[in-house]
Order: sequence, then C-alpha cells, then structure tokens
Amino acid sequence: MIRSLFVSDVLPRRPAGGSVQRMDLVTGALAGLGPVDALFLAPPGTVLPPDGTARFARAGVAAVPPYTGTRAFLEITVRGPSAAYAGHRRRTLAPALPGWSTGTRYDLVWFNRERVWLPLRGRFTGRTVVDVDDFEDVLIRRWRQLGRGVWDVPLTPWQRVQARRSIAWWGRVHRRLAREVDVAVVACARDADRLGAGRTVVVPNTFPARPSKSPRADGGGATILFQGSFDWAPNADAAGWLTGEILPLIRERVPDATVVLAGESTPGVAALAGPHVEVTGAVPSMTPYLRAADLVVVPLRVGSGTRIKILEAFAHGVPVVSTTVGAEGLDVVAGEHLAVADTADGLARHCADLLTDRARRDATAAAARRLHADRYLPEHAAARVRQAARRAGHGYGR
Repeated sequence: MIRSLFVSDVLPRRPAGGSVQRMDLVTGALAGLGPVDALFLAPPGTVLPPDGTARFARAGVAAVPPYTGTRAFLEITVRGPSAAYAGHRRRTLAPALPGWSTGTRYDLVWFNRERVWLPLRGRFTGRTVVDVDDFEDVLIRRWRQLGRGVWDVPLTPWQRVQARRSIAWWGRVHRRLAREVDVAVVACARDADRLGAGRTVVVPNTFPARPSKSPRADGGGATILFQGSFDWAPNADAAGWLTGEILPLIRERVPDATVVLAGESTPGVAALAGPHVEVTGAVPSMTPYLRAADLVVVPLRVGSGTRIKILEAFAHGVPVVSTTVGAEGLDVVAGEHLAVADTADGLARHCADLLTDRARRDATAAAARRLHADRYLPEHAAARVRQAARRAGHGYGR
C-alpha cells in the first residue's frame, strides 16, 4: 500500500476542465494504490467543493496571500515576474501548511506542476513526482511570437526583457527539477525531450469512451464548436481569431455556418457573441454541444502540453480542425485523424471542405475514434500513473 500526498494549485472545481480532468485521473489512479491526501494552494478564504474532494482521505488548503504592493513591484522589476512570484510563494506557504501535511510520513508526494513543487520542495516526507504537463517557457515564447508579453500583456520593450528573464528562469527550474525529483511526469514524448530528465514517465491526457454520435441530417445548418475555459488567455485569443478572421472566410463557402463558444467565459469573450456566434458561458456538460456539432475547431496559437478538447471530440465522433499548436503532442496524422493548418485561410479552407463533404467528415471522425480507443482512454494513463509511482518508490506498489 502507498500513502500519497497530492499537491496542486488547480482547484477541483466542477464542471471539470482539462486540468481538473487530469487531476481526477491521477488521483483516482493513486487512490487505487492506497489512501491519498490532497493539499491545494489557493487564495485565503477558499472553500473546497465537496464533490471535488470526496475521494481524498484528507483535503485542505494552504493560503497564498495576494502578491501586491511595493515589495511585489520591486521584486518583479528586479527578478522578473515568474521568479518573483515563486519567491513570494516560498515565503508565505511554509507557515500556511496544515500540520497534518508536514507531520504525516508519506510514501509518495505528487506535485501537480513544477510551480507547486519549487516553493515546497523538501517540506514533506516521501518520494517526489512532479507532473510537468504544461511548460510556462513555451507559452511565453509563443505569446512573444504574437507580439505579446508574459501573461498576455502588451509587448513593450520592458516586457521583452521580462519575457527573456522568465524564459531563462523556467529553463533553470526545469534543469533543477531534472536533477532533483525522483520521477518527472509529462503529457507526451515531445515534452519528455524538452525536459531532458533521466527518470521520466509519459502520462497522456485522456477522455473516456463515448457512444457513437448520431448522424445529423444535411440541410440543418453547419455548427462549428470551440469548447474550453475562456478565462484561460490562450483560449480567449483563439476565440477572437476564430470569430474575427476565420469564420467570415468559412461563411464565404458555407453561408449558414455558425460558431459556438462553449465554456467558462469572460466579458471580452462574451462580447464576441453575435448573429453567427453563440457564447454559452459555463455549462454543466459539454456532451449536448458535441452531439450538436458538425465540427470542432481548435485554433490555438499559444499553448503547451496536449489538448483534452481534441480527445473529447474524438471520443464523441466529431471531426476536428486544429492548428499545429492545438494538436501538439498527440499521436495524430494530419489528413487522417484531423485537419491541421496555421493560418486563417488554411483553417477556414479545411473547415469548409469538411462541412461540405459528408463522406470525408465521417471518415476523419472514424479514424480519430479508433486512435482514441487505442491510445487515449483513461485506463491507459492510469497504468502510467502507477508506473510513475513504482519508479519513484523503486518497486513498491507492484
């Protein structure tokens, strides 16, 4: 039996987005090996949702105070935003840790991302696993390619300096992680190469199997779905690009095409709603929207790791059009499992081609469903979680 502590700054909110779905898979697999406690880093006053914490033996919050004021400004100016915020967490978290988390002897401590591990390394007993399913330096580089700074702020000359500082700092963090942790977990083989750690296990993102999607009759309009949490800046950027540049090009060939933006929204994304664009806001389930969609489009220009939204579409039998960034890390073949392009013209052309060709749409969806069933079911990833636990413990949990 393995006693585990799971540490995360992603809260187990419902309905579960991609990060929470991965958390659920990891903690479910660990619970099959023994009791799991959970510690969440969150703002003061945070109350954990009971439906998100029922599987844990114990669950608690370590409060992270807001990082504002003169000290924050000076530290960010001198050290850069990523390093400064990590230092703030290290200073403030030690006295906020619940006594049970530091007083319990754990066999395994699983950190959900390196930004959680860094300020808390050495605070708990047990072998250490860090899940690096998203690379902040990759995100910063991709924002910079779009002419934006760290965390999607305007790319002023000063922000260019801050972006360089943050990229260099994350590189040092990843090198340190590769040296110190017992096992590093990533979402795909490409990320394993990026990290360069000697003890790495790939735990792919997954989505459960779903019944086949019922064919829709032709002539009922063409619905293009982009689903996700639009309070995440890369999704918001993609939504603006989709509705402002890509959709008008699609409608030149498919005049009845409409876009549905389904998921947690922001005022900026809500303002994209119009005659041909529906913005749903948060929804209890994405299934009705996937069943109603003719096509899922993932026009991400910024991101790292792998996209559960694509696997979600595969499982529901909905064909996908994506950017290279959107499909990154998945074992897909462009033209077989999905269509890929990186310009508004290219994405619009693929969307229109699929919307006007039922046979091609069905063949693409069928190939994607087979790939999903072969490689991206939750049981595949759960086995990898158990493998990571065994490697960290040099054999326990077999």
